[in-house]
Amino acid sequence: MKKTLIVALAAITLLITACNRTPQFTIDGTVANADSTTLYLENITGNNPILVDSVSLDEKGNFKFTHAVPEHAQFYRLRLGNQSINLVVDTVAHITCNSQAQAFATNYTVAGSEECVVMREVAINGARLKALVNQAMNNENSRVTVLDSIAAYKARMTDLVLQAPASAVTYYILMQRVNGLPIFDTYDYADNRIIAAAATAHEIYAPDAPRTEILRNIALQGMAARREEQKQAVEIEANEVAYIDINLYDLAGNMHQLSDVVARNKVVLLDFTAYALDHSPAYNIELNNIYEQYSKRGLEIYQVSFDTDLNRWQTVADNLPWVCVHEADNVQSTLVSLYDIQSLPTCYMIVNNGAQLIRPESVDDMKKKLSQILG
Repeated sequence: MKKTLIVALAAITLLITACNRTPQFTIDGTVANADSTTLYLENITGNNPILVDSVSLDEKGNFKFTHAVPEHAQFYRLRLGNQSINLVVDTVAHITCNSQAQAFATNYTVAGSEECVVMREVAINGARLKALVNQAMNNENSRVTVLDSIAAYKARMTDLVLQAPASAVTYYILMQRVNGLPIFDTYDYADNRIIAAAATAHEIYAPDAPRTEILRNIALQGMAARREEQKQAVEIEANEVAYIDINLYDLAGNMHQLSDVVARNKVVLLDFTAYALDHSPAYNIELNNIYEQYSKRGLEIYQVSFDTDLNRWQTVADNLPWVCVHEADNVQSTLVSLYDIQSLPTCYMIVNNGAQLIRPESVDDMKKKLSQILG
């Protein structure tokens, strides 16, 4: 009997020891001035946050979370109300994060993980950039400053990616978006090279990580688009055609082929735009004046919308007299690189069935050239 009891106790001891040997990570710290507030730990690796744990903070604001280390790197966030701090865990780690309730997401320190330190820089500067972009949406004068800020931020992010291309933070950086637009666009040749370098490093050092496959697919999309661009460029040169054909659908579901429209008219204004832009209504009024003046003399407008809001596009397009089509891929479309679209709107004039492709510098320049061509 004693021998049986001893064996049972030994088995339990071994089981407890084995459980204690499960690799774990710890996130602890203090949130000042957050008495009686609930702090949440959420996994944000997927599309939707998943609650992992929570704690009610006392008057000192101390907290501690301990959980099993994930098989592959996972992204987490500490959330206090609608403020959050993003972290990454891919190994046994003791991460210490200290903040305060009033500026939880912007005024915090993190230690114990170099990747979390880098992520702090990325997150805080990214939040500042997003705030600048939002301000510039309604302030034309600040847009140049914002473009400089975006360029500086992107240059710093590029340095971080190239320093550690296989890290989880690199994936986090490359997936960033500002107002829905990617900081690193796979359809941009220079950006795609950076994404491809990160994908290659992930293939070598983290071949089984889910993020590796995602990066690989994104890089391949850009490479395929570039090959197609080069192929079309060769075909254009061989056929002496000045423009690249487009096949897109209007709000009624009818396909409009640009080459068909070009063949029926002396001049086609190929216009790339987005109706959600603040200056879009005024711009379309200018186009409408031009259309009324020249549509009976051989002018047609083929307007491609990159809007993400389909309802807005349909509402506006339904009231315009020219050909209005929609690009479902939005600004990730290959048309962006094929037609060198650096800002919206961008307009081209296709003259005499493609004999000329003219890019007017402004609406006034467009009017001047139309007057010269159509009288």
